[in-house]
Amino acid sequence: MADYNSEAERLKDVYKEIFTEAAKVIRQEIDKFKPDYNCNFCTIPCDIKKVDIFEVFPPNCPYGAWQIKALSYLTNEYRGKLRVAKKSMMEKKKEYNCSKCGGCCKLAVSEYSPMQLKQRAIRGDKYAREFSSIYVPYDSEDMAEAICPDYYNKLKDLMDENERLYFYYCSKLGSDDLCSDYENRPDICKDFPLTALKVLPDTCGYLPWRESVNKLAMSIKAREDLIAFYKEKIG
Repeated sequence: MADYNSEAERLKDVYKEIFTEAAKVIRQEIDKFKPDYNCNFCTIPCDIKKVDIFEVFPPNCPYGAWQIKALSYLTNEYRGKLRVAKKSMMEKKKEYNCSKCGGCCKLAVSEYSPMQLKQRAIRGDKYAREFSSIYVPYDSEDMAEAICPDYYNKLKDLMDENERLYFYYCSKLGSDDLCSDYENRPDICKDFPLTALKVLPDTCGYLPWRESVNKLAMSIKAREDLIAFYKEKIG
């Protein structure tokens, strides 16, 4: 059996490197908007010792405009570039096909319990509504592991130790490992996998695609998280 624990540690190290690099790049982008202003000649009273994007600047301070310009750039133009990159990445998925292994049907994982999924569906969450319409929870984790041991262990090993997971199977899967209602399958099935960050079975036909774009997907995710961070801190 593959050493998924080692793979999990490797992926964490890779993401850490990618996140660190993304943070440097975004900071460089932000600093392009920083005004060349000498505070020694400023008449606006303040007690700021070191100018930083996260400071609370007084009214009419030129550095306040820096924050506004930088945040506007990140949430509009820069985020738009990320959307283009993500679209291109997902277009590449069309070069691959489902292997009909049934792995994603026999074992699906969610951070939400069946009750939580139903509540989210009621509140208008399309993914939760579609997932709840076809997936049924396993009676126990032991049962899920018995059905797909390799995929189960891969999912468990790649998740955080304290993360609570719920395991499901598709009620539409036939004895031949094919969908019994293929023409009416929901979008979550048609579009699977929805992200290149998703853990896939080793038998999945989209695994080579995931591996080819995984670092790009991590880079996009890191930048999206950083934009959210900056928006929270200075927005």
